[in-house]
Amino acid sequence: MTVVEVISIIVPIYNIEKYLSRSIESLINQTYPHLEIILVNDGSKDNSLAICEAYAKKDRRIVVIDKVNEGVSIARNTGLEAATGTYVGFIDPDDWVEPTMYEKLYKQIKKWDSPVCLCNYFKDTKKKSSPKVFSFKDEVLEDKVIIEKLVNNMVGMPDLMPTYVCVMGCVWRGLFKKEFLDTNQLRFAPGVSIMEDLVFMVQTLLKCQSVAIEQGVYYHYVQNPSSTLHTYNKKLWEDQIKVYELLEKSFIESHLEEEMRNRLDFRYIGMVLSAIKNETYMKKDKDSDLKDTVAHIKQICQDEKLKFVLERVKPIQVSEKKPAAKEGGKRLRAIYSDRVVMPKKPKEKKKGTYITKKASQAKKLEKQAKLSEAKRKPRAKKSLSKAKHYEVE
Repeated sequence: MTVVEVISIIVPIYNIEKYLSRSIESLINQTYPHLEIILVNDGSKDNSLAICEAYAKKDRRIVVIDKVNEGVSIARNTGLEAATGTYVGFIDPDDWVEPTMYEKLYKQIKKWDSPVCLCNYFKDTKKKSSPKVFSFKDEVLEDKVIIEKLVNNMVGMPDLMPTYVCVMGCVWRGLFKKEFLDTNQLRFAPGVSIMEDLVFMVQTLLKCQSVAIEQGVYYHYVQNPSSTLHTYNKKLWEDQIKVYELLEKSFIESHLEEEMRNRLDFRYIGMVLSAIKNETYMKKDKDSDLKDTVAHIKQICQDEKLKFVLERVKPIQVSEKKPAAKEGGKRLRAIYSDRVVMPKKPKEKKKGTYITKKASQAKKLEKQAKLSEAKRKPRAKKSLSKAKHYEVE
């Protein structure tokens, strides 16, 4: 007898009537049929609740929970308490998913018997949809590799070298074993209105011995100009501090504080820059008091923790390898991380190869003629599969 395993998908909803139908439709049309779609209306003042109830009448798999507004963290936790599935997924109501997403994630999490499975996603704007893919090709990560390839890059950069690749720590890209979440008491932090899923993801991954990876691209992360991340937030700095403290506490409890210290420090500096941008670029209210804005920025810049972080942060992680000896007293080997950076030699002037001004102009004219001829020639159309550009995340 085949055991049917249900996947509970939790959707926290607040004043999102414009995009909600597309999101729900993408769940109803999943190729994995055994779903429990939990729509948590978090005190919406628009027609979001009416839309949810209309869909619930059409599809028995839909469960509607109507509650007072308490924020996205408590809305997701409410969904988790109500979920009856073996596995749990999350989706934001202004996003949507490919039809095969949960079928693919389910097969991969079963294959590796992992508590978590993550996939790639599309970043959707009005103009284009860009696939964002992992920088590695593994199907499963285990133990310390989870920290090295996922957690580290979710938290922040290690130094100023151009090798850092950010990994989005979002719950909507994953499938989770419900029993694993319950046993480890993993829930979203109440009172945190931004990046609450980053905290949840980090805390969850720190408990995992293995994480399955589905290398397909299935989730559509829609850039909504009216979303929390794209509008002015009066409490942004305070909210960021809460997120930072929760991350720091998680690493202390996991005995990873020293290992993560530089990444946390760079994250703190990034928080300051983000908060200043929020006060200047994101603040659209023309009637706002300029003195208050300046005072708030000054308060952020004079933060005691920031001063301490700036003194402690290591801009470049220097390798333990010893620098090579000088060559001729001029060339040095500077070793940063595991790279060898060699100063460039000055270009030697070639004797007897002076080009006259007229010859130089002639060469330019010849080059322009070739380019114009190339433009006139019809180009062969590239196939869509080859033309699609994948951005490594």
